[in-house]
Amino acid sequence: MASAKDFARLEQINGVAHYLLVRGDGQVISQNIENAAGLGPIISSCGTQCDALSTDMGGNRYIHTCIERESGNDLLVFSLGRYYLGIVKHADGERQEIIDNVIYFLKHLS
Repeated sequence: MASAKDFARLEQINGVAHYLLVRGDGQVISQNIENAAGLGPIISSCGTQCDALSTDMGGNRYIHTCIERESGNDLLVFSLGRYYLGIVKHADGERQEIIDNVIYFLKHLS
């Protein structure tokens, strides 16, 4: 099973500015961002929506949501079962490329 330390490797994905791993209740497990405690509930709320979408879509995994920001630093949220992963992308990062790379990363966690 992957540890919180394993998620620090997300920083190496091209286009990822910050990451935030939270429990379902919004408690921060691992992060590399300021104001992590303030973002935790937002990530959890979005993750809950991902879970609902996954259920509606027959249990499809790797459902994610995106909050577009005027700055271009979009917030991507992925449901990981009991945990939720938030990614803040660099403004100049290609969103779909980042999503694809994060999903690849998640599929290959040990």
